[in-house]
Amino acid sequence: MRIQPIVFLVLFSKFSLACSSKPFAGTDLRTGGSFSSEVAQKNSKGLVVVFLSAKCPCSRSHEGSIESLAKEFKTFSFVGVHSNTDEDEGLASLHFKEAGFSFPIIRDRQAKIANEFGALKTPHVFVVGPKGECWFNGGVDDTKESSKAKKFYLKQALVDLSQGQEPKEKTSRTLGCAIKR
Repeated sequence: MRIQPIVFLVLFSKFSLACSSKPFAGTDLRTGGSFSSEVAQKNSKGLVVVFLSAKCPCSRSHEGSIESLAKEFKTFSFVGVHSNTDEDEGLASLHFKEAGFSFPIIRDRQAKIANEFGALKTPHVFVVGPKGECWFNGGVDDTKESSKAKKFYLKQALVDLSQGQEPKEKTSRTLGCAIKR
């Protein structure tokens, strides 16, 4: 059976903009405090969900730029999600404490949150609106090593949204290490 091009584009665009509108919660690996996506979204313009790894070099290279964005775009709530089942929770907790994030990093023990979002790699970012709409899905920037970036996809999406506009690029290529499920 041949799929008509227009049908393929509609199916692909829906898949590529996948975000989960289901609420999720977890324990912050840095502080032991609790996190709820519903609470985080109540007082913010949107929720920035970043899938991170404690040992992936790509994820680690983007930690500073993600933290800078969290400080710059305070009208958005940020949360990190650690879904890699092959990474020791104690070591991950220690890493994220030392990384100095100002936002919670929650453990996704069986990669349920990653599966709901369709997260593939670390770092993989989703910006979710207050009604569960997916505003952005993709990489932080155009490189595996943040210091070499030329295009800043997440920052541009947050700038656009802060100005009341839809992001110029709603999706971008995600570069990094595959999430181990």
